[in-house]
Amino acid sequence: MRDDEKALVARLRAGDEDACREVVDAHRDRLLTVIARVAGAGADAEDLAQETFLKAFAAIDRFDGRSALFTWLYRIAINTARDWHDHRRRRPAVSLEGEDGPLVDPVAPDRSPEQAAVAGEERAAVRRALARLPEPFRSTLVLREMEGLSYEAIAEALDVSIGTVESRIFRARCKLRVLLEEELP
Repeated sequence: MRDDEKALVARLRAGDEDACREVVDAHRDRLLTVIARVAGAGADAEDLAQETFLKAFAAIDRFDGRSALFTWLYRIAINTARDWHDHRRRRPAVSLEGEDGPLVDPVAPDRSPEQAAVAGEERAAVRRALARLPEPFRSTLVLREMEGLSYEAIAEALDVSIGTVESRIFRARCKLRVLLEEELP
């Protein structure tokens, strides 16, 4: 852990509200992205991110500094998103809005409306297939393919071995391929 991060953690442990704001400002967007992808939460991602930060600040005394603060936050975010997703799967909510976001992006100058529609349908199919991917494969694949984390960083964030990460990513890609074949005939 870097010296500036050690100082920030010390400020967090002392209850410094400015330190809390610094952590939220620095990591909120990336955590929102991973939460939304792992939980498939859409609008609930904001609530889950807030819950992640609250859990982290409440447990800051247990942060041992063996990993980067961001990696520790990732682990909390993934566990929070998984718990939410598992709970929601047991008690599915009915959406009044339909799918997460539009199926068609605004037409780009280099795309025809048909191309934009096809691309939107493909993105929606990937979202649906990813949502159907069982845990822990979904979170591992999201961290690798969508967040661009290294195998080492994923292993640290998920608290598993690199071999486990490699295996999960391989199996997740295989399962996702099958799911996409069902989604995209």
